[in-house]
Amino acid sequence: MTPSTRDVEDWIVNRVSGLTGTEPAAIDVNAPFRRHGLDSVAVVTLAADLETWLGYRFRANPLDEHPTIADLAAFLADEVARGKGPA
Repeated sequence: MTPSTRDVEDWIVNRVSGLTGTEPAAIDVNAPFRRHGLDSVAVVTLAADLETWLGYRFRANPLDEHPTIADLAAFLADEVARGKGPA
């Protein structure tokens, strides 16, 4: 099953919540990732967990090119649906 943009967005929100201790409802998917209090270790952890969950290998730091949860989720859902970037 290919995850939808909403599936990816929800997964990222829940993972950011777990990494930062912020309630999921308080996470703004349109705010830049840096506003969520992710340190460099958390960013690497998030990217690695996304790669594992989606079976997608990042070529660069995805948060540099897709600075919000909404933007990253839309990009990843599209990439996975098109079969790009297999792990």
